[in-house]
Parts: sequence; structure tokens; C-alpha cells
Amino acid sequence: MNKLTLLLFISLFSYAGAMASNDAVLMSCDHKVAMSGDLLSKVIKHRDSAFQTCLTCNKGDCAMKTWTAENQNNEMICKRLFCTPKKVSKGYEVPADTPRGKSSFTYSYSISKKGRLDEINILSVEGSYKRKDALKFLKSLTKRTEYEPLTHENKKYKVTNLTSSMTVNMKWENE
Repeated sequence: MNKLTLLLFISLFSYAGAMASNDAVLMSCDHKVAMSGDLLSKVIKHRDSAFQTCLTCNKGDCAMKTWTAENQNNEMICKRLFCTPKKVSKGYEVPADTPRGKSSFTYSYSISKKGRLDEINILSVEGSYKRKDALKFLKSLTKRTEYEPLTHENKKYKVTNLTSSMTVNMKWENE
């Protein structure tokens, strides 16, 4: 029955394809845009049926599976189900000591068992920021970001191997 539900969910979005197995790769997810309440109820409904398809779990940690380029539609479904926030902050306070100028950075992170962004690790930084500046900025930006906690068969899981990148420009208008 769970496989039928997943198949129905996939066909609703016209997605098909086969899974590739390479769990060491980071999965690029966007934690800056939240899903609607209506979509959240659909996500919760279909998570159990996609649990083994989208995730590789060991004890309390689950890594997102990766997909080949020809199976990007499956990847999008897994991202929607397991690494799209239900709430993002509409505003945030930029740390006072944030350097001025343009910066780009890439980072990895996890989603905790409580549905919070966790274990942020700055992978690379370019521009006026240093690693500590990027980390401080990200913590401020994401402190109110919430995910639906991942529960499967009455057990809570953490989602690992997630990544994202960001470019910010902290210049004043007259600079």
C-alpha cells in the first residue's frame, strides 16, 4: 500500500525514474523558502511511503539519497518531502559586526530531530566575509527556520548531508 501511495504521488507530479545510490554526496536544499500549510499536510501524508526511497538511515541519522541527472524529478520530490522548511523568518537581525561588502559562501548542515537547522559547517567563503562571519550570519538568518520533524514508525530522525550556498551584499546605499 505504501508503494502504491508513493507511485500515486509521483505520478501526480509526472515524475518517474530510477534511483542512483551515492550517499556520500551532499544534497543541495533551499532552506530560505517555506512551503504552504496545504502543501505541508500533503508532505506529512506522503513521507512514510517515500522514507526508504529518499533516505538512507543508520540509527537516528538519515542521509538524503542522490539521484542521476535524468532522475531530477525524483530528487525534487525527495527535497520537498524531507528538506523543505515549514517556516522561515520573514525578517532577521543582521549581526552588528557583520563586514560590509559582497560575499558568497557554501555550507553544509543538518536538520535536527526537533526540526531545526543544525550542525552548520562553512565549506567555502569568498568576498568580505570570513568563515566566522558567514556562520554568524547564517545562525541569525536561520534561528527561526522550522522543519516538520522527521518521524517514521514512531522514531525521530535527523536529516544529514544537506548543503546550500548564498550570496549577500551588505553595502549601504551610498557606498
